[in-house]
Amino acid sequence: MLDLYKLHIFSVVVQEGSFSAAAERLYMTQSAVSQHIKELEASLGRQLFQRGWRGVRLTPHGEILNRYTGEIFALVAKAESALIDIESLTSGRVSIGATPGIGIYLAPDWVQNFRARYPQLMVALQTGVTAQIVSDVLGQRLDIGFIEGELDDYPTPRLSMLVLEAVEQQVVVGFKHPFWELDQLPIAALHQQSFIVRQPNSQSRIWLERTLSQHGIEPIIGAEFDNLESIKRSVTVGTCLAVLPAYVVQAEVEQGLLRRIPVDGKPFTRSLKLIWDMQTHFSPITHAFLSELSQRYNVLNSLLNEAEV
Repeated sequence: MLDLYKLHIFSVVVQEGSFSAAAERLYMTQSAVSQHIKELEASLGRQLFQRGWRGVRLTPHGEILNRYTGEIFALVAKAESALIDIESLTSGRVSIGATPGIGIYLAPDWVQNFRARYPQLMVALQTGVTAQIVSDVLGQRLDIGFIEGELDDYPTPRLSMLVLEAVEQQVVVGFKHPFWELDQLPIAALHQQSFIVRQPNSQSRIWLERTLSQHGIEPIIGAEFDNLESIKRSVTVGTCLAVLPAYVVQAEVEQGLLRRIPVDGKPFTRSLKLIWDMQTHFSPITHAFLSELSQRYNVLNSLLNEAEV
């Protein structure tokens, strides 16, 4: 009979491409991973991997087992969802990742709403740039991720994505800026303006520079910060502008510290996205978290219904 624990180790080796990488992800020694695979191969009487100095690759028999492994764990996840009563669980957790704006300004409300209904369950929230969230989702260190970053640089077929909503980014200025009294702004007016931006490796920075370039706008980079609070503070007291989502600056706008100025044609629009590894299956707790979130983002209902089929 197949051992589900060994099948899980087999699946991780397939995903990572080597025993050493699988061992690191599983918090095991490489020799322990190798031993489990040898025992699995012995129980089946088939060689599952071709070993090489660059890693491992599946044999034809390994390919067959890999296909069935995905189906097996899908059925296990569905059985858990059908039988486990979330309300009766005394403990459990869901691990979510989010890019900084989402993690700071949106996710805390999501977590509190979920905890209000399931106080016995825990949500572990990790923030990071898009590349980090994608890596941790595919590495199964996170159950799901929420990002605004573009995924053009991550063409892996394992990464699934669902757009939750479009997010308009707006120009924000402080009272010292000459744009303060404006109600609308043509994008051409941003040429040679001083911007405060995110660090160069962030998807937000890459997206902004690409969008400005498409409209023939050359910004002056006045400062770079790796966090949104510093950007807002600097814009509030200085003469530089920034392009930020409305939800990030809502409190400062209401207090009169910042002013949002819509740009003609709404050129600065991104999307809030849910990402997950298609080779994994939502646990009952992850499913419950997304179900609670579907009250805000109705598009999640179709995904959750598919997961239950």
